[in-house]
Amino acid sequence: MKKALFLVAIISFFNFQFSTSQAQTDVWGDDNDHPQYVSWGVMGGPNISSFVMRVDPLLRDTLIMDSVLSATPAVGFDMGGFFEYHITRTWSVQLNGRVGMDRATLRYSDHRNHMLTLGADFSLPVIYRTPLSTGHLIFSMAPFCHFVFYSHVDEGINLYRRQIYTDPVTGKDRFALSDIHAGIALAVGYEFENNWQVQLDARMGITDILNLETPGTYVYPYKVSLLVGYHFQ
Repeated sequence: MKKALFLVAIISFFNFQFSTSQAQTDVWGDDNDHPQYVSWGVMGGPNISSFVMRVDPLLRDTLIMDSVLSATPAVGFDMGGFFEYHITRTWSVQLNGRVGMDRATLRYSDHRNHMLTLGADFSLPVIYRTPLSTGHLIFSMAPFCHFVFYSHVDEGINLYRRQIYTDPVTGKDRFALSDIHAGIALAVGYEFENNWQVQLDARMGITDILNLETPGTYVYPYKVSLLVGYHFQ
């Protein structure tokens, strides 16, 4: 009796899996027959950005004056666009560009230093889509590169202008953060049937400029953006 019930359960499970797969095929058609094409879109929205940092206690006086110990996020804004190459119904590759205003508050001693930067991000995400309700759930992962055009502080320390090292061979100056850094971007979003999109995008810079010969010292910039956009199919 138990073996019979187990066999019925197995058959029911595989029948359910086949029915689900068939239903998705009926909605989307054969994924291999999907025509490849290029689309584009625009997006924008608020962000919060800051830095994950640690300064070795023995290097506080030489690397960053007044002992910067931490940073807290502040609100900025992003806007940009993308071109997307659709390989199949589920997979695509996108060229994504955004300009943005990023803000953070550096905390050191008894002071708070407000820092503002203007820059641009360029990324090449691989995107996966899956049907959900009347639209599509979207996941993406990408390498990105960030370029800083302008940085400003109220007073005190600017990490993009704080010289910490001069290369004895080339004579070039090194700074706490480079005007160009790279990292990884992850995003999850939803595309409605009318082509509007909402997306939560997180980016972490992993280029460790500050960590020269001091493993205990690092600065990693990060940003989380809530973006609303329109996808022109």
